[in-house]
Amino acid sequence: MTRKTSEIAIIGGGICGLVTALALEQRGLSPTVYEAAVEYRPIGAGLLLQTNALLVLNRLGIADRVRDTGVALDDSVIQSPSGRVLKRFDLNRLERDEFGYGFVAIHRADLQAILLDELATDVETGMKCHSVSDTHEPTVQFSDGSHIRPDVIVGADGINSTVRDAVAPDVELEAIDSVAYRAVTTVDLPEKHQTRGVEIWGNEAYSGGAPLGDDRFYWFGTAPGSLANGQVDHLKTVAELRKQLAAYPEPIPTVLDSLGEDDIFVTALNEVPTLNQWYQGSVCLAGDAAHAMLPFAGQGAAQAIEDGLLLAHLLSATDVPSEAFKLYEQKRKPRADRIRSESHLLGRLGSIQSQIGSRTRNLAVELVPDVLFQRARRQRASCTPLP
Repeated sequence: MTRKTSEIAIIGGGICGLVTALALEQRGLSPTVYEAAVEYRPIGAGLLLQTNALLVLNRLGIADRVRDTGVALDDSVIQSPSGRVLKRFDLNRLERDEFGYGFVAIHRADLQAILLDELATDVETGMKCHSVSDTHEPTVQFSDGSHIRPDVIVGADGINSTVRDAVAPDVELEAIDSVAYRAVTTVDLPEKHQTRGVEIWGNEAYSGGAPLGDDRFYWFGTAPGSLANGQVDHLKTVAELRKQLAAYPEPIPTVLDSLGEDDIFVTALNEVPTLNQWYQGSVCLAGDAAHAMLPFAGQGAAQAIEDGLLLAHLLSATDVPSEAFKLYEQKRKPRADRIRSESHLLGRLGSIQSQIGSRTRNLAVELVPDVLFQRARRQRASCTPLP
């Protein structure tokens, strides 16, 4: 079956795809979103939306709703496994005072629900992209045998993007020797942790998290290992994680005690290598399809959100899609590539497998002047593309 459409086709109905669709709708365009999942379900883990993401969502008119649904953090700390505070970030005195928004922790499913509620059009679910052919007059073939021939395709289909094969074929994901563990659990948090994000930089193991409201806590951790055939080499059970992180400062031990074996998501730590180009003809990449990065800078979702607003603005302001894509790549690629490199460096530092190396790293972090961190935080927020 072939369906003809003149609408912009957004392949992938995750955060990036939904933000792009909403921004296009607000500019008078009528995109259609095609999502591989049969239905949206309240699964997944948490997101830490930094100031740059909130500034974009404010332009879309939903930042306050996102903030009120999640938890606006007052501060964030980096600690050693002994509990020593290496760095403390007061999110009220810089981000919130200067830019109006600090950091918000929110469940991914809650953010998706807000975006879906704001959209005027329904998302077509159960539409898994099988291939994209001819980037100048593109055809999308879905796994159910149907086709569409839109004028424009936005590939927002994630780190394992099928659309990317048409734009930048033969891309192989890059990995570091660590596995990521994530979970959302219900736990009674001490008051000081109810509005605080936390990171603990240990030897081999990196852990942390943030409150999501309603006594929920988003926990994450990394440990050496790899994934093969969907399984983890030397799979860490909940009991093993509890033992390994038992001496970490609170709330990590309490959070781990609340977890069941089925609560933890286990994923490889992969990233998309720096691509030479993000578009070809009438097909363009956005979000993780273009620049999936390691989670250590907390910018994966934020960079996808930045993509969506700018791409929608340029498509609405430019008659020729390829010209819009060219401007989008020129404006977004350097920033996303730079933050991807930062995430990669932080990932290497966070996964050091040496007692001496991890202690040296923590000492160095502790000695870095606060003013340098403040400058970097201020620059990230002030350089947010806000057309």
